[in-house]
Amino acid sequence: MVKTGFSKKDFERLGELTFAARDISGIGELPRLLRRVETLIPHEYSGCVVFNLFNPSSVSVTHSDYPQEFCHLYTSQAIQADPAINHLATTGLTITSSEDRGLLHEPKTVTGLKLDFGIKTCISAGVRGLQGLCTYWAFSNYDQRLQVKLRTIMDVVSPHFHLAYLRSHAPHHSLPSQPPSAALTKREQEIMKWVTAGKTNWEISMILGVSLNTIKFHLKNIYDKVGADNRWTAIAHWQWSEANLLPPQSRESSSAETAQISLSSK
Repeated sequence: MVKTGFSKKDFERLGELTFAARDISGIGELPRLLRRVETLIPHEYSGCVVFNLFNPSSVSVTHSDYPQEFCHLYTSQAIQADPAINHLATTGLTITSSEDRGLLHEPKTVTGLKLDFGIKTCISAGVRGLQGLCTYWAFSNYDQRLQVKLRTIMDVVSPHFHLAYLRSHAPHHSLPSQPPSAALTKREQEIMKWVTAGKTNWEISMILGVSLNTIKFHLKNIYDKVGADNRWTAIAHWQWSEANLLPPQSRESSSAETAQISLSSK
């Protein structure tokens, strides 16, 4: 029977994966990063799609080991019908998943394309970034019994992968000149230090000698400041900003049009 939980070794590999994302400095290194997921969940295909909310028809397959014809057909015909892509584009969530409630129905356009190319299982996670720039990470043909485990892994690593993509493309994207943590108060930075160390809200309240509600209040403020809607996204921004790993601000215009990727679906 295949175990769906996490072993101690799995947690070690997950930590190694998030830290490996911090070392990405060029676009050619993204495939190597995604292949590390194989150590946690064996799979056949992986890929990354990038698009901008201000120009959703402009799509780029940044990395893929899916069949080339499948990628062309997906980006040119099926992506607009993909409910997971639509969910990312139409909600205010920072991170979405193809496993989110309400996305169980997949249009025949998407399902048929997957069947034609032998894609039996598939899960994806999307990250909404600054100025509408979104990254969309997908993995396919893994053991269906590991679906829940893979969903958890993607919830954790997708914000790290998103920032790795941004860093690999710097300085092509216009980003804030200050890291997210610069806006945090001293108390909020102290809380994020303990959150990143894996402490629960209750443990942090005991360490700092304040109530649990106070910790929750501070975390809500932190999430609002860094543009996160969950713990893992906040941790990703914290680790990158504290290590000075966010890309520098582009010298180009900071308008939304500058942030768009001029890509062809051909």
